[in-house]
Amino acid sequence: QDRVAAKRQKIAAKQNTLRYVLEDVCETASVLLEKKLESTLISSLFSQLPDYNDFASVAYSPSLNFNKLHRLAEENRGLSSSLTDFVSNRQFCEKYGRKPKAILDPKIAVGQIGIDNSRLLFPILMSQPLLKWSDENTKHIAPKLWQHLMVTANATRIRLQDTSVRDPDVGILLGTLRILPMFLVCNHFSQTFEDALVQTMLSYREASDKHNEYYACAEVLPDTSFLEKVFSSMEMTLLNKLIEHIDWSPNTTYIKQALVEEVDGVNVSDRSVYGAALAQAHAFSIFESLNNSELFNLKHRPYWFSQVQMSGLAIAQMKSRVPGQLMNSI
Repeated sequence: QDRVAAKRQKIAAKQNTLRYVLEDVCETASVLLEKKLESTLISSLFSQLPDYNDFASVAYSPSLNFNKLHRLAEENRGLSSSLTDFVSNRQFCEKYGRKPKAILDPKIAVGQIGIDNSRLLFPILMSQPLLKWSDENTKHIAPKLWQHLMVTANATRIRLQDTSVRDPDVGILLGTLRILPMFLVCNHFSQTFEDALVQTMLSYREASDKHNEYYACAEVLPDTSFLEKVFSSMEMTLLNKLIEHIDWSPNTTYIKQALVEEVDGVNVSDRSVYGAALAQAHAFSIFESLNNSELFNLKHRPYWFSQVQMSGLAIAQMKSRVPGQLMNSI
């Protein structure tokens, strides 16, 4: 019995040590990740950032045509690949009564979905390759982040459809740009966690009383629990970096203004119509995500939406239009 008790005590001590080490590593990783995201150019944080201003200048112009859309697709390898994958998708082919067939030419792909749908989908398809989908450590986060982008983008468009703006489809680009910087937290997690683990190990090795902690490092597995804090602390810093990176032209400054209003936390009543729609869409997307996971206390719903001046009728109409299913509506 004494032997069993001693063994249990030893296991408990080992678990406590591992828990302590993991907390240490996560704290270091959080600091390293925030420092990296803050000090590095956004063009370096993303491997290949599309020219969103070029897209906006072309797509929301009255002179938009197939040739201009084709040029956009040809000049962006990520967009071209996402576009041809989309039209080769079995679900898309069956919807239009065609047998699934691999389409490799973006010009044919643009022709198949048409000008209006291309303009609608391009911001989404341009951004899809920017998220690291295959990382084992964050594969449970990436789809949720992507859905957050999809809902925010389409919900912004839906809110703009209830206004007098000339082109509500701008909402898709606005919502996409609002969420896009958050990809970076996810994308840079694995490398930063590894760096933090090595740094923590070295600090233990140099200490005279951290022998057990040093060897416990070998059992530490990546832990994403601290990312929620990083998302919250870095969200506006990264959005501002993206705004400053884009080379806005005179005919797209209204898009920039709506995003700047987000960074500055301007009250919805004082925002441009585009900025107000974006704030409402973002609030709805967060609500829907938490509500679907049964994490949103419905008692707080009136207060949550009152902050963005969104009525119960507007919320009900938004839910009925299922903004997260944009791709399925094409």
